Amino acid sequence: MEDLKKFEAALDAKLAEQKAEVAVNTEKAAKAFESRIEQINEELVKANKTAAEARNEVLEAKASFGKLQAKESAKVATSYGEHIMNIKNEIGSAIEKGWSDIKSAARGNGKGFNYELDAKSVGTMTIGTNLTGSVYTSYVDNAYLRSYVNPHLRSVFNIIPVSTGSVSFPRGNTPVGEGSFGKQTEGSDKPQVDYDVTVVNTALSFIAGYAKVSRQMIDDLPFLQAYLQQSLIEDFQKAEDTYYLNAIASSATAGSSSGANTAEKFIDYVAQLGALNWMPNLSLMTHAGWAALLKTKPADYSVPGGMVIDNNGNVRILGIPVVPHSLVTANRMYVLDTTKYAIAQQSGLNVRSTEFDQDDFIKNLITFRCEARCELLQFQPSAAVFGAI
Repeated sequence: MEDLKKFEAALDAKLAEQKAEVAVNTEKAAKAFESRIEQINEELVKANKTAAEARNEVLEAKASFGKLQAKESAKVATSYGEHIMNIKNEIGSAIEKGWSDIKSAARGNGKGFNYELDAKSVGTMTIGTNLTGSVYTSYVDNAYLRSYVNPHLRSVFNIIPVSTGSVSFPRGNTPVGEGSFGKQTEGSDKPQVDYDVTVVNTALSFIAGYAKVSRQMIDDLPFLQAYLQQSLIEDFQKAEDTYYLNAIASSATAGSSSGANTAEKFIDYVAQLGALNWMPNLSLMTHAGWAALLKTKPADYSVPGGMVIDNNGNVRILGIPVVPHSLVTANRMYVLDTTKYAIAQQSGLNVRSTEFDQDDFIKNLITFRCEARCELLQFQPSAAVFGAI
């Protein structure tokens, strides 16, 4: 009986809440009804409507108001009826399940029978208990979706635009020719010299790649289109860097040094390049080689002359910047005269998208393409030393 009283109290509270809601909605409707009557009066004056027309509009507004009142009252009545039916069902279930106890209780003046009505109790709200569906998710942009190589060789070498896919340039032979200059003896012939030249022909190829993505994915992920373009360009340049670094290494002057560490070897390579009459202005090496230079300490051995490390870890040896590069072959370094190299480019680096590749249109796909038709020009392949760190 105590549980029944609790249920009844909860029912009364719920009905009171619904009646209060009905009262608020009815009051809003009454104000709207009054406002409509005033509007009708104003329209009657302005539009010179007949009394019969005005009466019809008033009756229509009154009927709408009456329907709202009936609807709100029916809401309470329906809710009340549902609660009463729940109580009847619970009592019937209790009688059915405890019939034997009821008969015994009848012989014992009501003692020995107890049944608890099922009613949802008030408790602490949690996502798992009280939420249907999913919680809201916050969206935050990420400017660092991936890592990027720095520097790319496109920012190191000069880029030369060309109109066709075949490029030719002259290169002096080594040695440059025959004969030599000398002093002339009176009455004798002057020394004669000649020069040999080779025309180097270079075919430009496309470096290219593409990605396919559904239109739904592009529409539902706002960041994706920009990210695709950035990634395609980055991966193009990584492939290009690898091609060019391998090409330079295959024809570069082989490094020769008896140095005991990276710093000493570097100075030997600079001297080696200088002996060939080239002017080194950049070194690319692995991050391990760069770290070895930073860890060069006077307590271990004398720091080679002309080596400078600033507060940011930027290294210069003999004024030549030493740049760590993740695509340099392990345990190797380049010492370069970058003015003796260039990139010929017939078709500039670009990213394009289309819906009309193959069956993209009927499948709602978009193809993103990144490419350029280009090649490395090695005006003087010996203007680089490639050696161990």
